[in-house]
Amino acid sequence: MQVRSASYRDLSQVDYLYRTTMVLEEELTRQLAAAGPQSPVPGAALARAWSILTKSLSALMPLADVGDQLYVAEEHGRITGFVQAEPAAGGRAWQVLNLCLDPSADGHFAGVPLLQHLFDEGLERGVTRFLVRIPEGHPLTGLLREQGFQPYASEQIRFRELPRPPGRPSSPWIPARREHLAGVHLLYLRTAPHSVAAIEAPTFKQWRTTFQLGWLSRMDSRSGDSRHFVIERNSEVVAWAGVRSPSRARPTQMSLMLDPQQGQLAVEAVHGILGHIPAGPTICLLRHYDGELARAVAARGFEPVATQLLMVKDLPLKVRARRPLEAKRALAGALPVAQAQGAAQT
Repeated sequence: MQVRSASYRDLSQVDYLYRTTMVLEEELTRQLAAAGPQSPVPGAALARAWSILTKSLSALMPLADVGDQLYVAEEHGRITGFVQAEPAAGGRAWQVLNLCLDPSADGHFAGVPLLQHLFDEGLERGVTRFLVRIPEGHPLTGLLREQGFQPYASEQIRFRELPRPPGRPSSPWIPARREHLAGVHLLYLRTAPHSVAAIEAPTFKQWRTTFQLGWLSRMDSRSGDSRHFVIERNSEVVAWAGVRSPSRARPTQMSLMLDPQQGQLAVEAVHGILGHIPAGPTICLLRHYDGELARAVAARGFEPVATQLLMVKDLPLKVRARRPLEAKRALAGALPVAQAQGAAQT
């Protein structure tokens, strides 16, 4: 089996393999659509939400184009798997976008070589961290764990068809401005466990790019499909909400943060932010440590659809050792300098 960088000649096979993988995902979608009355969410709505999640929020995202971080496994002229990544925050991390394996035996054995090749290529470019988002229980989760990926957080995805509100209620939320960004960062540090913040927010820049796949990087931009809101108490940001507008292929998405010391504000915060969201299918993303918000969102009829794992793998940075001949030449060049310095001192 050969693992190599993809070329344009491989695109047809890569596209076919990706579509084959999606057929397996769509089988689950059909099963969900046939869910009976025992399902807390109508089957059709649940199937639509799951289809959106597996195609836009998980590790299995549609192939965009051929870049330096697209590698294929080839066996007897046939592509049996591919892996794709893109640079993440800070320049020393890659986000794994795709890992697709042929359902045959050859595809089963392609996973490890593909990931190992990705790691080696990353190290050559100074990349030491690899990130991935994947639905809990996905068949590829075991392979990722075997290759050293460790979950550091999880996101619960909740879904509801929001009715059209009778009127806009009074809300504690105000539109976020650029000057609120530092306050939202401090809110995040108060909210996230240290083990999570150490991965996502070693620097302010990395936090902006990594947290929620770049939610916060849109706050100081006048364009884009996201709106941000904050709640302030005594000139301190105690809550943040991000709302991403719907499209034909995606429902409205919202995400929330709340200061752990402001738990009593959870119900009012959720009630208020729903007044800023259009009617229709809505997905809410909450971290595993957002307990008060999860209870408040559940009280407003949002049902759990899936849980998404956030996983990370860190590698030690390789330092290229000098070859013996290079070291000998370097020493030979240093001796005359040292002798000249010694003569000058005498």
